[in-house]
Amino acid sequence: MKLLVSGPSPYAAKAALAARALAADVTLVDVDATNQSPELLAANPLGKIPCLVLDDGFTIYDSRAILRYLNRLMDGALFPTDHDALTAVEHSESLCDGICDASVAYIYEMRFRPEEKVHTPWLERQMGKVNRGLDTLMQNLPPHGSDMHAGSLGCAAAISYMKLRFDGRWEEGRTALIDWLNAFEEAHPDLAALLPHRQA
Repeated sequence: MKLLVSGPSPYAAKAALAARALAADVTLVDVDATNQSPELLAANPLGKIPCLVLDDGFTIYDSRAILRYLNRLMDGALFPTDHDALTAVEHSESLCDGICDASVAYIYEMRFRPEEKVHTPWLERQMGKVNRGLDTLMQNLPPHGSDMHAGSLGCAAAISYMKLRFDGRWEEGRTALIDWLNAFEEAHPDLAALLPHRQA
């Protein structure tokens, strides 16, 4: 299988983390998502990463769908079977994805609009989502050791992306998040290299 990824994307990182953690036979392939590479468009008509290309050519896109597929394929433990435990994991994963959604939207507004057309209220709204999301995450941190789950991978990807794109702008009062990421990297050195802040 091939996993189409691109640079520091937190979504691609989350999927790559899952593939590595589950020991799935997946090859990472860097594609140019910004300029819509032909390989990416052929695999995903939406032109978004990550995209998992199965051996028979069938494709799965969106990091959440990829994590669930790989977890089923490898009989993994990223998603518990207990109803309440699964709901908690999905809540954690959704929160981390939402932090990434808002932070990526902020970066795209800054990067792809001419300076005179950058909409400051939009940026402030996205950063408000990020800050509220980080504060909520700090009160509900997922496990980072051998009992990690899908929410843990989303958390690692989200915090790493913040370190990469917003260094020095979000850390005050949030040492718990930094400590969590350090503990995750220490517990999983094989996964650390896949995190966004290591791919800059």
